[in-house]
Amino acid sequence: MKKVLLAGIIFSTMSSLAMAEDVKTWGATAELGGTMTTGNTETSTLKAKIDAKHTLMNWNNNYYADVLYSKDGDNDTASRWQIGAKGAYVLDESSSLFILGEYEQDKFSSYDAVSSVAAGYSHSFFKTEKDSLSVDIGPGMKHFKLMDGGSEDTGIVHLGLVYENALSATSKFTQIFVSDVAFDSEKATLSRSETAITANIFGELAMKVGVTIRHDNQAAFDKKSVDTETTVTLLYTF
Repeated sequence: MKKVLLAGIIFSTMSSLAMAEDVKTWGATAELGGTMTTGNTETSTLKAKIDAKHTLMNWNNNYYADVLYSKDGDNDTASRWQIGAKGAYVLDESSSLFILGEYEQDKFSSYDAVSSVAAGYSHSFFKTEKDSLSVDIGPGMKHFKLMDGGSEDTGIVHLGLVYENALSATSKFTQIFVSDVAFDSEKATLSRSETAITANIFGELAMKVGVTIRHDNQAAFDKKSVDTETTVTLLYTF
């Protein structure tokens, strides 16, 4: 499955290069937050994320990485990282075809690692100066590396939704929803909701307050099916 994931990412990148002309436009945001206490209580938390976008004549590509780590004394309380890439071939102003690949490791989930690939259709229902809404849908495959060393595969339907609303000239609301619905009812359907408000501080620096909710409908008996993550981070756009 890792080979399939890598092939999907390489395909997206190489396709972009093949379609490129003289003009290439890159944009990225880097996000960082964390806390540390010492003395009677020793805790530390790190939240980091980078999101890069590459816009070409016929391709809109997105590359991202996300890390969350938390420690209380000598015990880890959170340890998760994820990488992914998405290539979208533009059909017209509101439609595109996408290919997506993701890989995630979460020490405190029901799985040692999860990887997925999907391809399908994206549609932008509206895009104005104030708000926008786009949806992805398409089939794919998900690979679960289990804690006991085994593995499982399942076909999925990938669903994605992104809504943005400009609350003011210096702030915006963002809602992202992603769900990989398993064809097999005995396999896990993993869903994620990300809600955030971002407000500019000055220049390209902003503050972001976000809540992420993750749901696993087949969580192990010793795991909760819902994880909630609340973060306050600084966001730099370049």
